[in-house]
Amino acid sequence: MQRGEATIVNREVIEAHLGNIALHVAHLKSLRTRSLVEFSRDWLAFYAAERGIQIAVQNLLDIGAHILADFGDSQWDEYKQIPVELARYGVVPQEYVERAQRMAGMRNLLVHQYTEIDVDQVYEVLKNHLDDFDRFAAYVKAYLDRSPP
Repeated sequence: MQRGEATIVNREVIEAHLGNIALHVAHLKSLRTRSLVEFSRDWLAFYAAERGIQIAVQNLLDIGAHILADFGDSQWDEYKQIPVELARYGVVPQEYVERAQRMAGMRNLLVHQYTEIDVDQVYEVLKNHLDDFDRFAAYVKAYLDRSPP
């Protein structure tokens, strides 16, 4: 196989990750009915949101890495490059790259700079960016539909 030539992705792996994303996003959506004040006073909801976002983003990135490996592409050295490479191979549109890069940045913040996270950042994701996961799932499903079974 030459670099850039897709083989056959493991659909079961991707579908398991998509299922995890859907599960965590559904839980996160249940938290976004709260006002910022209510959310900021509920430390359990805040912790649940942090972890749910982290897991959903990690699943998204794992899907991306799996698809890129299928193309023989392991040239990325940080998570923010995965969406760029996915766009290069036509898995996601170019206009989606920045959104996915922000999600990767949020994941890095949650994992490595967790002392710097504030309620506003997490609430912003809850209120305004959960649909980005749904978009990603749609792009991946469309990619799978175009790929050999």
